[in-house]
Amino acid sequence: MKQIKITLFLVLIMTLLFASCSESIVSECEPDLKVDNQMKASFKEIQEQVLTPSCATSACHGGSLFNYPKLEKDKSYDNIVGKNNLAGNMPLIDPGNSANSFLYKKLLGEAGWLMPLGGQKLNQNVLDSIAAWIDNGAENN
Repeated sequence: MKQIKITLFLVLIMTLLFASCSESIVSECEPDLKVDNQMKASFKEIQEQVLTPSCATSACHGGSLFNYPKLEKDKSYDNIVGKNNLAGNMPLIDPGNSANSFLYKKLLGEAGWLMPLGGQKLNQNVLDSIAAWIDNGAENN
């Protein structure tokens, strides 16, 4: 019975997150999206073109509602590089290894729900830039 209550609670939380984040989700179809398909493989570009507009929203990775990693500018690098996911079993960003980076797996939809939550998968060129940044050591550049 306790397991059912926990599951229902988690479904309720995820539903609320989806509803509150859906208006600010990045998708390939949004005409005003400013993500450059040839984005540089640098943290500054990733922050400006992906994390800030699509992740660091008040009800997602910018708010104080949940214990998710905060992805606002000037905080996100320290919150994701060298830190583990909430379960503690995988690094959020494993410098030099995008295949072992939980955040990258979330963007691919390979670790639970696809991120950005409720959005479409990011453009492949953007994903490639993020993977290249991680594989090149995930520098704060």
